[in-house]
Amino acid sequence: MTLLDGAQAAAAAGAPTAPGASQNNGTTSTADALDSSVQTQHQQPVVGGGGGGGAGVPELGALRSHVVNTLREWYVLASDSIASLLDGRFLQHPPRDLWLLGRRYVIDAPPGEQSWHVSYPPSVLSDFSSLVWCTYRSQYPPISPSAFTTDAGWGCMLRAGQTLMAQALQLHHLGRGWAFAWDSPDDADMRKREQYIRIVAQFFDDYLPSSTFSIHRMAALGKQFEGKDIGEWFGPSGTARILAGLARQAQLEVCVYTTTDGVVYLADICDEDEFRPTLILVASMLGIDGVNPVYYPFIQASLMLPQSVGIAGGRPSSALYFAGFQGDELIYLDPHHTRPAVERREDGRYSSADLASYSCSTPKRVAFSRLDPCMVFGYYCGSLESLIDLRSRIDLLADGGVATIISFDNGRSPAPAPPVNDAPEPASRQGGLLTKLSASPLGSSDGERSDEEWVTEL
Repeated sequence: MTLLDGAQAAAAAGAPTAPGASQNNGTTSTADALDSSVQTQHQQPVVGGGGGGGAGVPELGALRSHVVNTLREWYVLASDSIASLLDGRFLQHPPRDLWLLGRRYVIDAPPGEQSWHVSYPPSVLSDFSSLVWCTYRSQYPPISPSAFTTDAGWGCMLRAGQTLMAQALQLHHLGRGWAFAWDSPDDADMRKREQYIRIVAQFFDDYLPSSTFSIHRMAALGKQFEGKDIGEWFGPSGTARILAGLARQAQLEVCVYTTTDGVVYLADICDEDEFRPTLILVASMLGIDGVNPVYYPFIQASLMLPQSVGIAGGRPSSALYFAGFQGDELIYLDPHHTRPAVERREDGRYSSADLASYSCSTPKRVAFSRLDPCMVFGYYCGSLESLIDLRSRIDLLADGGVATIISFDNGRSPAPAPPVNDAPEPASRQGGLLTKLSASPLGSSDGERSDEEWVTEL
């Protein structure tokens, strides 16, 4: 029986929906518990130090970064290989289905090929390399008032959050599956290239107004929101709050809504007569020492949703960005690679080589059993129909017996966060968009994909 069959049977029998994050037997903690749990596992660097290898010897700094990156690559590869060998996954035939941010790919591995040796088709590599990859940087202007000119060793969760935010902006401005030839004179390609550059530039490492989500702004807001000094490690819920705060300050087209109890209060998002594109960030703790296996199906299903923009999580003490999965392994981008900050060009014109370090063409995998339980799930809803569809799909999962970490409420949050936009809040939230949300039948879709196409046997 597939998950869809189980969901339909449960709905027909009038079975109650599975509890959301606010009713999941205490496995989802508060924001403070989320961040403190990862904080205690992560070794703190000395606050107030810094330096990216010395301004006068950039070659030495680059060499040091290369050596550190190479050693870390070897260590991660060795530890993952040993874990896979102990689990017996090396000897398994690789699963056929691979999911990447709501897209399904079928991997036709030759008979006898083992999981560790699987190669990906060009379609997967092209899709994966289109993701904006935010990593440690060095040799950028000091983050005031500290002397830090690199975030190596403390900024990995902020970088994972940047990567998640970048996918939401790509989905908003370029859609899913966009592609362009960098040097093409075609008008459509030129527009896409210019938009892509504007998106990436929002994550450049400086204080310029266009650097909306720079490490400088994130660290400064972290001091204001979280009371953390520059150089301290951030947790997932704190990172989500920082992204929301920066989006509000810049008055972006995309609003950012955050929740730490798993409940999305629709009255906090929807105005009477207007819906603004919204990124929903759900910070959750899915276990104690590791992820409770009961949540594995939801993590997989979450990355199958067309609204998914990934998950910021990681291993203990090592943040990663998860973009998809294959079988019992998550596919990720690793921010722990230190690269020189991109030099700004006054004319705003960049070549593909200039921004090559924001792209990765080598998917990596990590087993569910090795994950840290603290995560931030991201869902981008570009329209009211997309929000309705997301709610329907989450309800369908809950009806099918999947332990979900997100639920929806038509009301307003008991202690509302700052509104997702700066417009005055209406006196009543009982009509307009909320009426449409409440009246939408289970399983309604925005036409992108039917339930049968995205729900697989989990």
